[in-house]
Amino acid sequence: MSAPTPKQKLRIITYLSPGVALEVFETVVQYLESVLDVEASLIYEPRWSGPPPTRVDPFTADEVDIGFMCSTAFLRLTQNKNQYAELCQAAPLHQHTNALGRPVYFSDVVVHVDNAAKYKTLHDLKGSRWAYNDSISLSGNIIVLAELKRLGVNASFFGNVIQSGGHLKSIEMVLNSTVDGAAIDSNTLQTFEKMYPEKRKKLAVVTSLGPMPVYPIVLNSRLSADMKGKITNAFLEVSKSTEWSERFRSVNILGYTPIDMSLYNRETEIVDLVKNMSISAAYY
Repeated sequence: MSAPTPKQKLRIITYLSPGVALEVFETVVQYLESVLDVEASLIYEPRWSGPPPTRVDPFTADEVDIGFMCSTAFLRLTQNKNQYAELCQAAPLHQHTNALGRPVYFSDVVVHVDNAAKYKTLHDLKGSRWAYNDSISLSGNIIVLAELKRLGVNASFFGNVIQSGGHLKSIEMVLNSTVDGAAIDSNTLQTFEKMYPEKRKKLAVVTSLGPMPVYPIVLNSRLSADMKGKITNAFLEVSKSTEWSERFRSVNILGYTPIDMSLYNRETEIVDLVKNMSISAAYY
């Protein structure tokens, strides 16, 4: 019996789980294997939301071909003139009431449902106990600072601030009344709802801040132009397959849409708006 013909391998890494369900990226792996006739592998890195600046990134080290990370981490790579990290010209469309078919996500400000009558707007949370995941998080902190600036106040608006270390931890702090409110990545909140539907019923969304540009898909620039084109087209053509369209919808992806770097101008504007603002916290 002859040996099987070797297939091209695609090495994929995600920095977005557990906030975004690992099932999303498992679906991507299975889909790309199916439509591109490749062998794909998945690396799960839960410690950071993108390549940490203290380490050589896996694109420079040529350890991965496709990466999923937060936009802040990707923009840091581009600002550092990383020649190996290249934006894929396709981005996911996530389910959200305010998304309106755009490649965006939101920061959902949540409180315990028992306090929903007390906290009807972000302004009502003045002097409250507040949790956020990380100081550089666009959805957990920076967009909140931008909204506070728009309201004419600063980070001292909250009475007590705690850095939780993760969106899911922030949710638990709201549920057990360690804090009164938190800003949660809207996709993380949907992941939480799928995992813990009864717990989700105990949360109320006060407001949704945003929109913010969706997490980028990053390609290793060493990939051939042909393969980069095939990967991009594969994402853009998900909706052409009833089977795969349904599978992606089951993990909160309605499809993919063409993008370019201009999508991330909005994040640069938000970050510039709050560059002189900071938030102090007790660490948990």
